[in-house]
Amino acid sequence: MSVGQGAPGSAGGAGVEGGPPRRRAVWIYGPGPDLLIALCWLPLFAVGHVLSAGHGAHDDDLLRRALAAAFLLSFLHQPLTLGLVYGDREQFRQRRSLFIAAPVATVAVVCVAVLAHLWIVIPIAAVWNTVHTLQERYGLSRIYARKAGYGSASLDRWILYAWMAVVALVVAADPATPRLVTRVSLDGVNAAGVGLLTDARPAALALLVPAFVVAVGLTAALLRQERHPERHAGSAANPAKWMYQGSSLLLIASIAVDPAAGFIAYVGAHAIEYFVVVYKTSERRYAGRRDTRGAFARASRSWPGRVAAVGAIVALALLAHARLHGDLFDGVLYTVGVLHFLYDGVIWKLRTPAVAADFSIRAGT
Repeated sequence: MSVGQGAPGSAGGAGVEGGPPRRRAVWIYGPGPDLLIALCWLPLFAVGHVLSAGHGAHDDDLLRRALAAAFLLSFLHQPLTLGLVYGDREQFRQRRSLFIAAPVATVAVVCVAVLAHLWIVIPIAAVWNTVHTLQERYGLSRIYARKAGYGSASLDRWILYAWMAVVALVVAADPATPRLVTRVSLDGVNAAGVGLLTDARPAALALLVPAFVVAVGLTAALLRQERHPERHAGSAANPAKWMYQGSSLLLIASIAVDPAAGFIAYVGAHAIEYFVVVYKTSERRYAGRRDTRGAFARASRSWPGRVAAVGAIVALALLAHARLHGDLFDGVLYTVGVLHFLYDGVIWKLRTPAVAADFSIRAGT
């Protein structure tokens, strides 16, 4: 696909010379894939909300199963990053030292953490996963902004973090949160988490108002920026970005409305988003090329090959989930997760010309 190629002004520029810029959506991949990425969290939240609204042992069991399914979906998308790195020799060659040393160091650290049963790994993983998901949403917001030809990277980043901080404080301050944690799981780790949440409630209440003020201020600044795109030469407002960014903020807000359902939607939507991005990026990067090297790159020359490549990675992850248990599975889970977080931070850099080209961003925009 070549949606959005060319100068940003050509997709959403002025309709007549000297007139105001037209507000025409400039998509990353096209209306269908972009809407799927932006709105896939809605049905996940709806299902989670129905389950969390139920009462009794049966409903609690269904809610726990839904949370487990969200975690499984999250695990299934992470090895796709390894396919992009180790299944594409050109990608591997760009950071050869990192891609050789990182797995060795990661396995060593994870083995120590898992075998020593270091409980700190769980909250670290939770925070890291939250930040990683926010970073991906920030990255896609920047792609929309680059296509429009203007925008503030700081606003795009910190508006997500500010509202997530507000939501986290709301959940921590809610007296019902400890009961929810107890409802979804009764193991020792979560029991300790209940006590931690109870102790943190006064601090959460104290920080909630200043965090809210900061978030509202950032939102006002973003709205002011989007009201006057004509101040940026050759640029025009991009309603596609408004749709995605607004949906992201609503997703974050949903966690405050229903923490269990919001969490299911937050985790599941991130995985679905990543599946779409990997598939569509592979289509643009590899389709029709004969000079690709590496199993994933060669398979991705055609749509059946892309489906087969993604399916094979998912099948291996499902096999590991079904066959591995205890410390062994935890070791695989954390190793794949760390490498996924680490590699995503380097292979999707928009400042890299090849990555910008994957998203049809004109050089110099």
